[in-house]
Amino acid sequence: MAKSRSRRWRLAAGLAGIGLALLALAAARVQWTTSPGGSAEQSFDFEAMSLKVEDVRFRSTDGLALTGWLLPGEPSRSPILLCHDLGQSKADLVDLAIELNGAGFPLLLFDFRGHGGSQAARSTLGLFEKRDILGAVDFLSERKAGPARFGIYAVGMGAHAAVLAAADRRSLSVLVLDGLYPDASYPLVRRFWEGWPTGVEHLGAVPKVAFALMNGVSADAHRASDMLSGLLGRDILLLAPAGDPTLVAELRRMYGQIPEQREVDGNLEVLPATQSVGLFGKDVERHRERVLEFFRTRLVR
Repeated sequence: MAKSRSRRWRLAAGLAGIGLALLALAAARVQWTTSPGGSAEQSFDFEAMSLKVEDVRFRSTDGLALTGWLLPGEPSRSPILLCHDLGQSKADLVDLAIELNGAGFPLLLFDFRGHGGSQAARSTLGLFEKRDILGAVDFLSERKAGPARFGIYAVGMGAHAAVLAAADRRSLSVLVLDGLYPDASYPLVRRFWEGWPTGVEHLGAVPKVAFALMNGVSADAHRASDMLSGLLGRDILLLAPAGDPTLVAELRRMYGQIPEQREVDGNLEVLPATQSVGLFGKDVERHRERVLEFFRTRLVR
């Protein structure tokens, strides 16, 4: 009897050890999956681009130090925040910034936590990055006298964070969301099991458990797809890349959550390519024209 009990204990201990080892491997994979790697600070010769740019620093609402570029525009124009994707930086949105600033819009491009020149931190695929956007809104509000409306262009992780931030700040009134995903679980599971459809379909719990233990929040929490219906009085443009049919299907479903309202615009546009998958050739011009048109028609009153 004692020997049998001892064997059971050894078996249980062995299984527990295997489970902990697998969890550690999953955590390492999640760390790699959500790593902002390759988003080092970049410098530009803005003078040669005929751009007036101010280096600025501000804090997220939970106190992290963030870096950004502030581009002045026409005093009567509402400012636009430009928010990059995971693994990118504000530098990736300079070309779009040139187009928008040339149309007179003041702009703030900034690096999310753990990216570019901002303070190091683990990425949460938009969940905590929401606090970076709220810090950016507060910073701009202090710089601009009186009540303000803001536009926001955001990609991937930035788009997810933008929806969460807009739920807290009504001043974020015109949103262009490029490659928006429904929640943090969506990119987490796809990246974790990249190249293995069976893992994506059936083993999503593995990275989700590791993510929750590492960050103290579930990747399924604070779903952008649930919050879109609460963004009353906002103009929203969803941009979907035709080359990613799975994401297009998700965006079509989310588009159905946007409430129909008088004087408010909600659109879904499927383009051959968007910033979320990379832009080349004629797709660049088509994308910029659509973004600029939406801000011109909805943010300028």
